[in-house]
Amino acid sequence: MSKNRLFVLPVCALLWSVVSAQAQPAVRIDSGLRADMRITIAVPPFVAVTPEHRALAEEMAQVVADDLAFSGLFILLPPSMYPPGFVGMERDVQHINLSAWRATKAENLVYGVVFQEGSQLVAQFRLFDLYSNQQLYGQEVRVERDHYRLAAHRFSEEVLRHTDGVPGIGTTEILFAGATGDGHKEIYVSDYDGSNLRKITSHQSVSIMPEVSPDGNSVVYLSYKDRYCFLYIFDRASGVSRALSKEVGLNSAASWSPDAKRLAMTLSKDGNAEIYLRDPNGDNATRITNNREGDTSPCFSPDGRRIAFVSDRGGRPQIYAMNVDGSEQTRLSFHGGSAYDPAWSPDGKSIAFVSVKPGEGFEIYTMGADGSNPMRMTDSSGVNESPSWSPDSRHLVYSSTRGGRPELWTFTIGTGEERRISRLSIGAEGPTWGPRRR
Repeated sequence: MSKNRLFVLPVCALLWSVVSAQAQPAVRIDSGLRADMRITIAVPPFVAVTPEHRALAEEMAQVVADDLAFSGLFILLPPSMYPPGFVGMERDVQHINLSAWRATKAENLVYGVVFQEGSQLVAQFRLFDLYSNQQLYGQEVRVERDHYRLAAHRFSEEVLRHTDGVPGIGTTEILFAGATGDGHKEIYVSDYDGSNLRKITSHQSVSIMPEVSPDGNSVVYLSYKDRYCFLYIFDRASGVSRALSKEVGLNSAASWSPDAKRLAMTLSKDGNAEIYLRDPNGDNATRITNNREGDTSPCFSPDGRRIAFVSDRGGRPQIYAMNVDGSEQTRLSFHGGSAYDPAWSPDGKSIAFVSVKPGEGFEIYTMGADGSNPMRMTDSSGVNESPSWSPDSRHLVYSSTRGGRPELWTFTIGTGEERRISRLSIGAEGPTWGPRRR
């Protein structure tokens, strides 16, 4: 548990910033297509009030820096461009030379101070605009010491909120199926950057394709733990898993409605793969498609009114959309080849999907929610599949075999940058991006 408190310091208070080990030069880049509009920000190591917190304060600053760089909205000022003679930030913000930092061409500065108060770790963060010499935002976060990374993530989310109007995804988690090394697969969870890896199921079987509920408390997934492939719901608070659907035939591809009151899924209990809705307790199964060809992979729009799905009614798998009651079924994908795995962006504007076209293989595409403007996101020799959106709609996570085994990668929409989640040391597939943590 933690407590947050907002505060404002005098204009002369400075924001302290730390730089990622992979920091890029703080320059505007013209790609030939568009100018680099990222904001140059300085994030030097945070101040530790006592020496025992020095390493922790430096790591917290690194977390903030990595989050901001990952967003695609910021570019980090490298330490080589810090003010001449810089050896560390002052504990008293009144002594920080804002003019010297402004001369580095940084536009924003992050300052942080870390100390212990009783059993809690206290972090005070500040964001400053160097052009106006004004503090843009201040936040105090209190956490248990083991949760120091979460404190830094919370601040980075608010920096992005004050910059772009949409908070970042620092506190989010990614759930996925991970290989255990004994031929089994279990459901795992980690922070979005791959840190704090934990296994949440222990079925000694094959458990795959998790989908996390909108509140982050429940996970629906497929498992062979009872011999056949059925759908289960895992309660993260209690650690208890219960059956959602054990129908004869296919039970797969479950997706939560935005209010978490219904799940869409694929069942073949009536002889053909069709889309059904069902309550989380397993009751009230309602069939909403009726087609002699297969209908699979449903996913809800963020307003809960529409469902995107896959159907091969046109001869090959394509993305379709319909109202939540099954009416007004309309084909969306016309880009050539086949289309699978639709994922609706949280802002409602886009649908990500997997495309298979001659000469391309399995690649991630996005298109408008109406099917317009299909665009290829990945370009690799491996199989790229199972796209899932970050809560801010700025990123996608997906699995890729380009390195020889399934691993998790992310794609940043604004910059086109792909990153492997390198902190994960296990094979991983079928990811789902969870909500921000409170």
